[in-house]
Amino acid sequence: CVIVGVQGTAARMSQETVAAQAMITRFAQWQGREPASVVADATYGNGEFLQWLWDRGITPWMRTRDSALRKKSPFYGPERFTYLPASNSYLCPAGEQLNYVGLNVRNRAHAYIGSGKRCGACSQKAQCTSGRYKYLAIHMHEAARQRARELAATPAFAQAQRQRKKVEALFAELKNQIGLRRLRLRRMKFVREQFFFAAAAQNMKRLVRFLSQSPRPMREATA
Repeated sequence: CVIVGVQGTAARMSQETVAAQAMITRFAQWQGREPASVVADATYGNGEFLQWLWDRGITPWMRTRDSALRKKSPFYGPERFTYLPASNSYLCPAGEQLNYVGLNVRNRAHAYIGSGKRCGACSQKAQCTSGRYKYLAIHMHEAARQRARELAATPAFAQAQRQRKKVEALFAELKNQIGLRRLRLRRMKFVREQFFFAAAAQNMKRLVRFLSQSPRPMREATA
């Protein structure tokens, strides 16, 4: 439970992963190796960051960040469709093909659509779409997102999340005991200094606690 990296950013969700990448990069340069894994909440589970971690051999123990519309949608999600690499198309649950139409740069997603004729006559249309035909958006890093979803279903993921609680406790201590619930300074330069001082104070508290512990007696080895 030692803080090894601190970075203050503007209060925007898009800056969360930017700061995480910078801190992981500094850690790798300092240690001479990449961390084995990273545990975080779903805020960090976007496709770009997950792909960035996979490319460096870092296991991401985090849930994917999905839009509220996707979570609450009553219609079939991307997981119900089967990708066909040979034709770069998707097969819907009813066995009909959705063809690729291009990249939506704004949403960073590849678009696949069915036809009005086939979708209109489909018996599963009520469960699939409310439009004239099915529009399927697949994130450009969907493969990385899917690997993260598969990890989230493993016992190792549950263990990693239990370990994450130790880190969350540090945030609670910073806010409730060290007084970082509200910033006392303005301008990013001085805010970052406040973060560094607060983290240093917390680490020194732990160092004092560690050094004050009486050494455990050595036990004799038995055959």
